Amino acid sequence: MAMTNNKTHCFTCNTDKITYLCNGCFKKFCLLDLTRHRQILNEELHLIINDYNQFKERFDDQKPTSHDLSLIDQINQWETDSIDKIKQKAQECRNIIIDYSQIFLNNTEKKFNDLYEQLKQFHNESEFNEINLNYLRHELIKIREESNNTPKTSIWLDSQPFINEISVILLEN
Repeated sequence: MAMTNNKTHCFTCNTDKITYLCNGCFKKFCLLDLTRHRQILNEELHLIINDYNQFKERFDDQKPTSHDLSLIDQINQWETDSIDKIKQKAQECRNIIIDYSQIFLNNTEKKFNDLYEQLKQFHNESEFNEINLNYLRHELIKIREESNNTPKTSIWLDSQPFINEISVILLEN
């Protein structure tokens, strides 16, 4: 019985030999050429690994660019300016409340002092009647009510932004 021919054509050396199929490129190689083919594939893999390592090293060494740092400086300045504006506005509002409250207290105190002077005068002179007493009583009640009904103050929040809003716009290539 004759031996069957299991030789096929090698892609590289173009001779009939026992060949092995490469599952990547689907070509048939003899054992020697298959070994060389695998060596070439290994060299290509090492080139890719080296390229990756060089890129990774450059990537890891990247620092923020001067443009990035400039943007961060602008953000920091916006923050500082915004905080200063808020603090200034808050102090202005505090001053208004304190000033208005002080004016109210001063006016009330002046009315108390005026009433006191009238009381003292009536007491010292001993010249008063029911009309004077009703007047003094009425004035005291009026001052008391005014002092108990302090002016109603409140805070109004403007719907318009007081501080310019800031955003970062990312442009992708």
